[in-house]
Amino acid sequence: MITTVTDACVFVRQWFGWADELAGGPITAPFEVPDAIKCVNRQLGKLWLPNHDLPEPEVDLFSVQDRLVSPHCFEQDADGVVAAIWENQYVWGCGFKPSTGSQLWVSGDWPDAQSDMGAWRPTPDRVDTPIIFVLLANMMWASEMSEMDDADKRPTGIDRPLWRVGPWHGFDGFWINDARDIIRMQGLGWGLTAWRT
Repeated sequence: MITTVTDACVFVRQWFGWADELAGGPITAPFEVPDAIKCVNRQLGKLWLPNHDLPEPEVDLFSVQDRLVSPHCFEQDADGVVAAIWENQYVWGCGFKPSTGSQLWVSGDWPDAQSDMGAWRPTPDRVDTPIIFVLLANMMWASEMSEMDDADKRPTGIDRPLWRVGPWHGFDGFWINDARDIIRMQGLGWGLTAWRT
């Protein structure tokens, strides 16, 4: 079961069969970056770098659905917030304030259906939660075989919990089968299934 950003990165690497070194370049932001982001850079950061050889299979892990912003492009806004994730239609954003460490700051409807995209607000959560969510969800969307449906329940055999900390009401988490080659993200009235090929 995934409990940390490191666990999520390892699972993504295993899912795609990436054995090569994928560490990114040094993060040179003029402020402290949360450990969760440093971890993604150590494990998968090469995927952020321009003009690099992608491992097979070639996937756009950091922006296939939602965008995990490269720490090499981080900027603080006027309120001191650094955007780290943007939903693919900019309905929500997640970030951090270096002055508050890894505390999660959100914009838009993450996770509570607020619609004020112009304002960031603090939460009691850590930036780790949306990072894990985006890594796993983007992994599924980037898989060669994935399918969205409107089922309320997981299919039979996909019954091992992988990560269940999802932030939304009715979100049942990510589940895998015993062989670890099928993953299911289950919500209330929807689901996404991906197969490792």
